[in-house]
Amino acid sequence: MDKMEVYNNNEKIDLSSIELKILHLLFSNLNKVVTRDEIIEKIWEWTGNDVNDNTVTVYMKRTREKIKQDIIITIKGIGYRVDGK
Repeated sequence: MDKMEVYNNNEKIDLSSIELKILHLLFSNLNKVVTRDEIIEKIWEWTGNDVNDNTVTVYMKRTREKIKQDIIITIKGIGYRVDGK
């Protein structure tokens, strides 16, 4: 987490800075739901750009495709969670 790098089977995954920050936010709240509104607020803080609900959906889809792991759980209508083992 300190290096802000993501690996899958020792292969580095190239994520955008926003994708990395969202993943960091989820892992920083392990086993807790991070609401879509919280993610929207954070993206706005990080970029200064207007963000809508669809923006979160797009970032989550891209992140899931890149990491090729089923670790991000959608809590329908609320947000997302990553569970620790």
